[in-house]
Amino acid sequence: MEKREKGFLKIAFLIVLFYILVEHFAVVKEIISVCYNAVSPLIYGIVIAFIINLLVVQLEKHMTKGVFESRVVKRTTSIAVSVLILTGVITIVCFNVIPGIVDSVKQIAEKMPEAVSAVLGFLEKHFGISGDIVDTVQNFKIDEDLINNMFGLMENQSVIEAIKASGDIVGSVFSVFAKFFIGLFFAFYILAKKESIRTWLHNLIEVYLPERIAAAIENVGYIIYETYANFISGQCLDAVILGCLITLCMGIMGLPYPVLIGVIVAVTALIPVVGAFFGGTVGALLLVMDSPIKAFTFLVLFLILQQIDNRMIYPYVVGNAIGIPSILIFVAIVIGGEFGGVIGMFLGIPFTAVLYTLVEQDMEKRRQKKNRLG
Repeated sequence: MEKREKGFLKIAFLIVLFYILVEHFAVVKEIISVCYNAVSPLIYGIVIAFIINLLVVQLEKHMTKGVFESRVVKRTTSIAVSVLILTGVITIVCFNVIPGIVDSVKQIAEKMPEAVSAVLGFLEKHFGISGDIVDTVQNFKIDEDLINNMFGLMENQSVIEAIKASGDIVGSVFSVFAKFFIGLFFAFYILAKKESIRTWLHNLIEVYLPERIAAAIENVGYIIYETYANFISGQCLDAVILGCLITLCMGIMGLPYPVLIGVIVAVTALIPVVGAFFGGTVGALLLVMDSPIKAFTFLVLFLILQQIDNRMIYPYVVGNAIGIPSILIFVAIVIGGEFGGVIGMFLGIPFTAVLYTLVEQDMEKRRQKKNRLG
């Protein structure tokens, strides 16, 4: 009777909780928003620590001799080197890649009215489209000052200019930076004390939860970490390799906008299966305005490099980090994109891989149980 009463109490509590959530959803949403704003720097810190830790783990594997036999020296050095690597990548992007993208965008903006006019002229000649539309497009010109203002920060590379241009959003920018730096210091603390934090969490779960539930939580946590770490590091490395190949080959072949298209392909390639093809399509559309022959040449080049990446680079770099059927990858992309856009498409695949692994583990346990009973 005591177990039954406890069961009824749990059900009643869940019903009341659900009623409160539905009846006072606006208040609950506001409370969640306030709580999130309060802990958001810590969330930033956890995310930063997770990303930096991908490099820290790899570096520490090679730090085994000499002064690196000391754990403090090894950890401090690996964190410092990882931060320098990430800072170097960001610096290269900001001061080399972004100016190239700005120049490419300006060239495209200058050529776009002419290209659209040519298309509309063709449609007017062969399909009788209204001449007023053609005249409007031919007289259309993109304001170059607008483009300069939009990318002023990237060209001037000046924080002071950025603050002046930001106007009303200065407060928001400072708030974001403040949260970022708080999160950064929190990330350093997590990385420096990650073994102690892991031990503390293990003891906390072990003391306050039943043994079976504690083991299940630790198993799920391990699977989540391994899956996301392997997927994100592998996917990012593969995207960078593909983007560099595109940029290098386009530069050798003399095709325009190599940096811009290479960056587009690299960014979109973060979304497995469909991402790189979307980036290639965008690149082809950009080149069509310059020359259809160049666009066709790029498409052939892109398809060749994409096949090389899919068959040789991706399996080696990413390996079996995901380990789920292709149909589930497609489902994860569709559902993840519906709920979270591009980020949902990127993170939906490892999330699906985690669920798939847990289901596989449960199925194996049930098979073993049936075999024992049989």
